[in-house]
Amino acid sequence: MSTLLNVDVEILKLARLVDCDAQDLDYLRRVDAQEVRDLREQVTVTMFDADRQMLQRVASAAKLIPTKLAALVGERAFGPLLCARLTALLEPSRAVDVAAKLPTPFLTELAVQLDPRRASRVIAEIPPRQIADITRLLAEREEFIVMGGFVGHLSEAALRAAIAVVNDETLLCTAYVIESKGSIGALVSTLPAERLESIIATATQADRWIEALDVLGHVSEEQRGQLGDIAAGQPDEVLDGMVRTAQKELLWDDVLPVTRAMSPESRERFAALKSIHTRPVLASIVDAASRHGLWPELLQLLPLLPAAARRRVAALGTGFGRPVLAQLVRAAHERALWGPLLLFATELEKRTEVQIATLVAASDDDVLDGMLDAVWEERLEPELAQLSSLLTGTELRTFAGRLVKRGGDDFVVALVEAAKEQKLVSVSKVLAGA
Repeated sequence: MSTLLNVDVEILKLARLVDCDAQDLDYLRRVDAQEVRDLREQVTVTMFDADRQMLQRVASAAKLIPTKLAALVGERAFGPLLCARLTALLEPSRAVDVAAKLPTPFLTELAVQLDPRRASRVIAEIPPRQIADITRLLAEREEFIVMGGFVGHLSEAALRAAIAVVNDETLLCTAYVIESKGSIGALVSTLPAERLESIIATATQADRWIEALDVLGHVSEEQRGQLGDIAAGQPDEVLDGMVRTAQKELLWDDVLPVTRAMSPESRERFAALKSIHTRPVLASIVDAASRHGLWPELLQLLPLLPAAARRRVAALGTGFGRPVLAQLVRAAHERALWGPLLLFATELEKRTEVQIATLVAASDDDVLDGMLDAVWEERLEPELAQLSSLLTGTELRTFAGRLVKRGGDDFVVALVEAAKEQKLVSVSKVLAGA
């Protein structure tokens, strides 16, 4: 997820904590997201530890009176803020018993003031039905940050109950500001496929793809693939909504890992979208691959793009320097994507293609063996022959010797035939005499 968007989320949470407008904290957008989070933690400690000794005495006294009376005193005398501070100091079972005697609107106000991390054991023991009632009121008030703070502390049954009473847009907004991002996977795992389909459709209808892409960035690879396949099964306008958001907010570093996890059929469906074939979108995708090391994801997409789109990417590749091209070669080796790289190389302008040929010819034996296996299995001898023809005479002779040694006779014969068919005389002669 974009660093700027992470900062925005942290500012929203800080503004909610100190009860001010998020715009009043805009100056913090220049600060690292983790530093804003650290500041929020410090403010939380200061607020919740104030008068702790006095509150501890009150909590101890609450143990001595009947539960119903404790609930009445809490509601009529203390109010939701003080009760929220006291919750973490009570025995969980006692706190749950008192909560059972309090009306839902009061508990909702209490939840707004509560730091869930300090009352995790209490929250885990609240009955699912009561959690659902509180969640319904919080959702009506659009208290997404409050709800996001409770995810990760709820029992599985309570989480299911809460999810059942909120709509898809509320769920997306809540997931976006979840305090513990590691809990998103557990949340997603509770949702049936039909609900996931509805949520993805809602991302476009309600213009919530920022939130949806954030969710995709915090789930397991398996879940990312599942969600990506569901998205790929939606009408074009749904996927186009994702593309528009990714382009506008520069979130391609979130989208590309999703394409990696998709099934081959879904990836092909995504690559066929006309909305990603424009030069500005392709330029953003290439830039994201370069900045975030997502070359394998780009290489997987390249063969699936129409010829015109591949040529646009190839034109963008003209500006690749040697370090970037070395990353491409390394990605092709590590992810067994030699086929896409060799096919892409033949579409590049000559200067860049020569650089790739030089890098491949100078690669170590392990990398070379991986490439030769791919060439043999995918019948890519014509592409390798064309790449070899761009080497200098000395480079070609050295490379030919390595091909003969590591590829074997059958491989060399097939490569010579491919060179002859393309009238690459120098390649066929050098290989034949190596």
